[in-house]
Amino acid sequence: MRFPRVPEHHRRRTGVLLAAASPPVLIGLGLLSTGAGHEDVCAAAGLAVLAVSLLGLAALRAGRARTAAAGLCGLALLLVPGWLLTDQLRHHRGVLAEVTVTGAHRTDGLFSAPSWACDVRRTDGRPLAHPVVPRCGPSDLGTTVTLLVDPDGWLPPASAERSNWDDPSPAPDLALTALALTAWARITLRTTAPARPAEGARGAR
Repeated sequence: MRFPRVPEHHRRRTGVLLAAASPPVLIGLGLLSTGAGHEDVCAAAGLAVLAVSLLGLAALRAGRARTAAAGLCGLALLLVPGWLLTDQLRHHRGVLAEVTVTGAHRTDGLFSAPSWACDVRRTDGRPLAHPVVPRCGPSDLGTTVTLLVDPDGWLPPASAERSNWDDPSPAPDLALTALALTAWARITLRTTAPARPAEGARGAR
């Protein structure tokens, strides 16, 4: 498949736009996707932004290897900051709460097959911002479990496993995000260099 070539006088502008605009949008959508109920919409929007950015690189004749590397960097920018935010929020403001499963129903995800989810309520009577948990079914009705909940209601309830709320070091996620940003900038800005003349054009001189 051949992509239309970007005119030479637009190469620098297009490359700088891809370098400067795509990462903040990808990171922002990744952060928004951590909110309960926002996951599918933000993930779809992020993948669309990444696809448009990669098409732009293809039009700049970045080459398959660079475009593939940019795709990996874009996925990292879309996913890793969200993981970091989720870990930090769970650690700093997550609380353990006992809940009772009161109902079960099938759900259809935008990117997933139909699955079961359960309605829950806190045993202490306090309101629960997101009283639905995934990966449970009719066999769980009436049971009482402990979940990690966000009192402010941004994150959905999560398993009370210690790995979900133990002290997470942000260093690996920050380092990976910085590496992805640097690589994305290098790849996109290198496309702003003037295109080399073809072999036939050089030989005719």
